[in-house]
Amino acid sequence: MRELPPEIWLRVFAFATHVPGALSHHDGQSFVAFSRDKYGISAHRRHRQATDLMTSAGRVCKAWSSLTTQFLFQYLLIKSGNHAIEVATALERYAKDGTSKQNCAGRWTARLELALEGVHRWDDAHSAALAHIFACCPNMTVFSTVFSTADASLFQGRRFLRAMCDVGSRSNLKRLELKGDVALLEAILFPLAPSIEALWLLPSRKSAWNQEVNHTHFPFVHAFILSEGLGWGGPPPTWTMPALQTLCTDDDDFSEPTERRLAAFFEAHGPQLQHVVAYRSVLSCLNLCTNLAEWTLPCGIMVQAVIVLRATGSLPTTLRCFTLMDLMSTAFMLRLDHIAALTEWLGSDLFPVLDTIRFLLPLGRHNRRQRSRPHWEKAIEVLEEHSKQRGVRLEASLGGDEHTAGIWTTFSVEQLLDPIEHSPPWFSAD
Repeated sequence: MRELPPEIWLRVFAFATHVPGALSHHDGQSFVAFSRDKYGISAHRRHRQATDLMTSAGRVCKAWSSLTTQFLFQYLLIKSGNHAIEVATALERYAKDGTSKQNCAGRWTARLELALEGVHRWDDAHSAALAHIFACCPNMTVFSTVFSTADASLFQGRRFLRAMCDVGSRSNLKRLELKGDVALLEAILFPLAPSIEALWLLPSRKSAWNQEVNHTHFPFVHAFILSEGLGWGGPPPTWTMPALQTLCTDDDDFSEPTERRLAAFFEAHGPQLQHVVAYRSVLSCLNLCTNLAEWTLPCGIMVQAVIVLRATGSLPTTLRCFTLMDLMSTAFMLRLDHIAALTEWLGSDLFPVLDTIRFLLPLGRHNRRQRSRPHWEKAIEVLEEHSKQRGVRLEASLGGDEHTAGIWTTFSVEQLLDPIEHSPPWFSAD
C-alpha cells in the first residue's frame, strides 16, 4: 500500500466520499435524483460519513493528510451563522499552513450549502464569515439554502438578505438551490440568471406568486425543479429558458391564474422538453411536449393522465421511459389496477418507442391490502410477459438512498410486498 502513487489514493478517496448528485451542474438526471431528497436526509448522512472517513484517513500519515484536504472541503455544509464563522476560520488556518494561495483548501470547494436549523438570527459577523468563505473558494459552482429546516420567513431577515446579495455577485455559480421568497430571488437568482445552468426552487410557505415579474432570460438553464410551489405551478411565463430540457414540479394548484401561466410557459418551451416530472396541474399541457422522452408521475394519477392526454388529442409518441412514483399515501400508492393498466398499454399502440418502465418504491415493503399476494404475483407475471414481448425493461429503485443516487435494479414482486413469513419448525398452532 505504501508504494501506491497518490493518483490511486485520490481515486479511492473520491469513490469513498461521493455524494451522488451534489456537485454536478451538467447532469440533469443526477440533479433530479438528488432533488428527491427534499429534506436532505440522504445527502447529509452521506456528507457526514464522508467527513468522518476523511478526518480519520487524514490522521493515518502526512501523505494522506494532504490528500484528504480536497475531500474535506469540496462540499461545505453550514448549519448556522456561528458555524459559518468556524468554517471561515478553518479556511484561514489552512491558507496559512499552505505555501501559496493555490494550495489553500478553499480551491477544492465546489458546493456551499446553508442548511440553517430552526429560527435563526443572522448578524454582521456571520455575513463577514460568509463573504470570507466565498473569497477563499474561487471554484465554487453550487450554492444551496434548500435544506434549511424552517420556513424561509423565520431566517430570511434583512442582514441575511444583504449577505445573499454578495452571493448574487458570484458569476462562477452554475447551480442554485434556493428556499425563500421573492426577496431572496431578487438578491441571488435574477443577478445570476445569465450564468445559471441548473435551478431548484422551494418557495416560502407564506409566499405565492400572485404578481407578474419582469422578463428574465436564463440562457443556459437546462434543468428546473420547483418543489412545493404553492400556487406557482411552474416557471412564470415571463421567464425564458431556451436550453431547458428537464422540468419538475409537484404543484397541484388548479386555479385559473396558475393554469394560464402554465399554458403560456408550455406553449413557449414544451417542444424542447425531454424529461417532465409532473402532478395533475401539468397534465393539460403535456400534449405540447412533442419531443418528450421521459415522463415521471405519481401512481395515483397515471390512468387520469392518459385520459386527459387522449382528450386533448395527443399522446407523447416519442416517450422512451415511463416512471411511476409510489408516494406511500392513500391517493398515490401503487395499486393492482395500475399494474393492469400498464399491461394493457403494453398490448396497445400507446407509446410506440417505449423501452423502459420504472417504479420509485418506498423502502418499507408492505402488503397491498386490496388483493392477496397471489393476485399481485399473477398480475406482475403477466406484466413481465408483455414487457418481454415488447422489449421493455422493468426497473425499480427502492428507498430514498437508491432514489437519490439514481440506482435501478430489475423489478420484481418482492420489492412490492412483505416477504412470506414461514412458521419456525418448532411452532405449533395446537
